[in-house]
Amino acid sequence: MKQILISLMLLCCIIIPAALTAEEPPGQIAVFPSMFELTIDSKPVNQSIRLKNMKNKPVTIKTDVYNWTLDQQNNLQTIPATAQSLDRWMIINPITFTIAPGQEQVVRFSIRPDVKPEPGEHRAIVYFTEQPGTKDEVAAVEVTFRIGVGIYAYTEPVRKGGQLQSLTFDRTIPMLKAEIVNNGNVHTRLKGEYAVWEKGKFPGFGSMNSTGTTASGFIASGALNNMPVLSGTRRTIVTNLALPANISGGYTIAVRGELNGQKIEKIFP
Repeated sequence: MKQILISLMLLCCIIIPAALTAEEPPGQIAVFPSMFELTIDSKPVNQSIRLKNMKNKPVTIKTDVYNWTLDQQNNLQTIPATAQSLDRWMIINPITFTIAPGQEQVVRFSIRPDVKPEPGEHRAIVYFTEQPGTKDEVAAVEVTFRIGVGIYAYTEPVRKGGQLQSLTFDRTIPMLKAEIVNNGNVHTRLKGEYAVWEKGKFPGFGSMNSTGTTASGFIASGALNNMPVLSGTRRTIVTNLALPANISGGYTIAVRGELNGQKIEKIFP
């Protein structure tokens, strides 16, 4: 038997993106919610995660929790625990369990800091890894899943310090590039959308939430990549644009969003 493990990093979610949100893998395991944002101090915090087996056979799942960061390429990396990392304060139950087809399992976790949490953000990722079946239960190739739930826990005082340094459009890919620096003590995200219109037909930013795809001159639209930018880092967040291959003539790209309350509106002719 050959086993293939597919990982879904739920950051944003982001893991990713976020990142650390996610779509449930068809016919596999659904997880709710895909991310937590919690406030902690020295008192315990209790929460739960619900998993549903979308397969037509039982699945056995193992639970792990890790400290994590993002590398320069915005890829999630698990790192060793520290005295201030959320993973060492978490108690999870159950650790290993089996879910019958179509049924659900609730996994409960408690955050109990054993030291006083420092101000700012503390992170963990909870991985649910499907265990391979026995030789009698699987085919020659078995696809299993590892699904991650990102957990962000905040301790006051929280200081938001994300700033947009630049927003550019690369016509060769095509893609939008947002250069973001975060001098705060919690992560930040660029949130928003883009819209593509035929040249000279963009009706204004007020139309971006209400204009349908049948409007004259409308070509395409999509959400901006909201990958988290962790505290103390500078990152380039890329949003690949869904442009039709048969665009003729000129077009306009309108971008609207916000970052830590900073309103962003920009047009690329």
